[in-house]
Amino acid sequence: MGSAHFLSVCVASAQNCINMTFKTNPLEQAFRRPNVNLRSNPFTNQYWTTVSHTLPAMLYDAFLLLTGQKPRMMKTITRLHKAMMVLEYFTSHSWIWNTDNLTMLMNQMGAEDRKVFNIDVRQLHWAEYMENYCMGTKKLRNIRYTFNTVLVVFIWRIFIARSQMARNIWYFVVSLCFKFLSYFRASSTMRY
Repeated sequence: MGSAHFLSVCVASAQNCINMTFKTNPLEQAFRRPNVNLRSNPFTNQYWTTVSHTLPAMLYDAFLLLTGQKPRMMKTITRLHKAMMVLEYFTSHSWIWNTDNLTMLMNQMGAEDRKVFNIDVRQLHWAEYMENYCMGTKKLRNIRYTFNTVLVVFIWRIFIARSQMARNIWYFVVSLCFKFLSYFRASSTMRY
């Protein structure tokens, strides 16, 4: 049994699955919705990369500069383009894999082993797999933010416990917050 018997993944179908997943489950606080669009013509690809990535990033960076903020989108787009260039070779060629060893292994496995070690990719539903992958990247980002927040609080707590000056700064900041809240609460109840 060769690779023709196994479920093949077409780049176009993967592209459609990813685009539909992010359309139905958008990212929170995203600048734009992710859109996978692979093209075979390098000139068309360069045109759409410029129109859909570089120009919006330049415009947003100009807006950030005008508002006195640090520009960041061109740096992000440059990193994105570097990652895309790494993947370009793999996404622009067809790949045929020899699966003889996998087929031989599956034929030698018993029924119990097949249940425990399910290595038959013919049972894989690629649309569902791609959707789970995209949703997992959203959850991973939330986990990363949570971990970073907990890490900062933990390090800050250790720092406060060891330094009297840090403890005084912490109490000062907390008291300022409480004073601001109490002033805000008192001013919101006043009638003019």
